[in-house]
Amino acid sequence: MKIPTETYEIKYKNYYLALEWLANIGVNLGSGRTKNYEKCIRFWKDNYKDANKVDEIKILPAFVNAMHEINDFVDIYLAFKDVSKSELSDLIVKLQKSVHGPIELSSETESSNTARNFLFEATLTAKMHKPEDDIYAILDAQSDSGVKVNDRKIWIECKRVTNIEKIRPNVRKARNQLEKIFKLKLGSSHRGIIAIDVTKIINPENDIYVTRNDQVLVYSVQKKMDDFIKENNHVWQNVIEGKNKIVAIIIRFSFMATSESRNLLVHTSEWGVNTRIGISDSEQSTLEYLTTAINK
Repeated sequence: MKIPTETYEIKYKNYYLALEWLANIGVNLGSGRTKNYEKCIRFWKDNYKDANKVDEIKILPAFVNAMHEINDFVDIYLAFKDVSKSELSDLIVKLQKSVHGPIELSSETESSNTARNFLFEATLTAKMHKPEDDIYAILDAQSDSGVKVNDRKIWIECKRVTNIEKIRPNVRKARNQLEKIFKLKLGSSHRGIIAIDVTKIINPENDIYVTRNDQVLVYSVQKKMDDFIKENNHVWQNVIEGKNKIVAIIIRFSFMATSESRNLLVHTSEWGVNTRIGISDSEQSTLEYLTTAINK
């Protein structure tokens, strides 16, 4: 995990460029949450140094939420800003659905989670697009996402999981979806990955994670991922046992954090990969290469 060091000004500029790009490729932003985040961050970046306690109480929670929410949009913009609009048609559909939904993550319910579900799919697709490493997102994938790497096509199904009890049914559903994809794909080069976002399990109240310094922050976040995998991998390993074309589970969480030594609010995002027990050496090599690339 790398700790972002951009100023609020730079964060705002990148988000503003991301919104411009979204509009240019045909996404109708309307007056929803993406515009709300832009206004909130624009105000706070210009006024936070002079803010009093009343301002902090009134404005800071909205700013923290906005800073957390904008990062996925920026990552998608940075990954695909040089890709032609004609190649992005399927992604544009996802992005159009992603800009809706409740403004605050804490206000999201199962009946209003569609926008962030699609945003997770688009964000994962962006993570998988690393042309400089000869890794290419499959932009017209029949699954939620897909990637070409080392002469393999890996199809990915994505689930956002809100509590521990829902890991098994969500992984099972994704497994079944991948099994249907495999029936349509001929040849031995096709594999599958299940990606789960567990942000709401790791940080259900959307709290700010406070640590003494950058080193402690990096260690703590990585340990959270390691502990989560150790405590829960038996669940998904059981579900994908014997499914030889499903090679791994990707786990992701994100939240806002602060390093007291720098007094800077930062977006923290961690991606972990847990391979299925019994994969081949060549599959292991491919996944190690992919993991290194997505964590850059």
